[in-house]
Amino acid sequence: MVPYDFTSVSDVVLTHAGNYCRISNRPLMVLNIVDNSTRKFLKQQNLVEKNLEAKLEEICQNLSSKFNISASFIIRKTNILSIRKIAAELNISFMFIGIDQPQRSASKVLKLIGTSPAPVYVLQGDVEWKPFKTIIFPVDEFEETRQKINLVYRLAKLTATTVKLFSITLNKRDYQINQEVRVKQIERKLLDNKIPFTTEYAKLKQENFANELLDYTQANRGDVLILMKTPRVYFPNLYISKFDKKILLNSHNIPSIYINARDVETSH
Repeated sequence: MVPYDFTSVSDVVLTHAGNYCRISNRPLMVLNIVDNSTRKFLKQQNLVEKNLEAKLEEICQNLSSKFNISASFIIRKTNILSIRKIAAELNISFMFIGIDQPQRSASKVLKLIGTSPAPVYVLQGDVEWKPFKTIIFPVDEFEETRQKINLVYRLAKLTATTVKLFSITLNKRDYQINQEVRVKQIERKLLDNKIPFTTEYAKLKQENFANELLDYTQANRGDVLILMKTPRVYFPNLYISKFDKKILLNSHNIPSIYINARDVETSH
């Protein structure tokens, strides 16, 4: 599903979503929320709300023709934070979201991402679509990080993929021993499923992990980062941690796929 508001970044997101649906043989749902962006577009085009259906139908026909997929749309008069409920109602398997001008508009989008019932592909700006050939898998200090393996399985079935595990290095030796066990467990799962991978540990202190991760991703030409929502957030109104936000809104415009932890006991 793509929440679409007629902005340039949402046009780019449609291209990424169309390519993903093409290689995964899945239908695409275009969701339009009648918000300020949509009304601005209608005004610029000298259209009214009753013209929305025809315009979205045209967009879906173009998507179907270009990517050889099934594409449909729905229109809802609601707000951006209701997208989560709509996604749950439709039981979607993947959501694609574009972030434009993050310094002004990202807060509501980040709240949506942080509570989404499905993995969210997050894109900034005009980034060209690329198949997921190099997947960057950050291994943080939380047990929940292992749950990202399930998403890697899904992506690896679609294209020839190499997973690059990049693990945090913890300051305390006892914790680092546990971290190395965690990495070995992930490596074993990748080996069992015949998914090529490499492993590297961060060289700097753990508080520098975000910056080092982004440098590593850029140096290794990562196509996408797989992120798990940082668990145990102590402030109930903080939907995205500072670490997650820095990666999602990275200055290199590297796409991310963001998933929410389920039950740590089931992450095997």
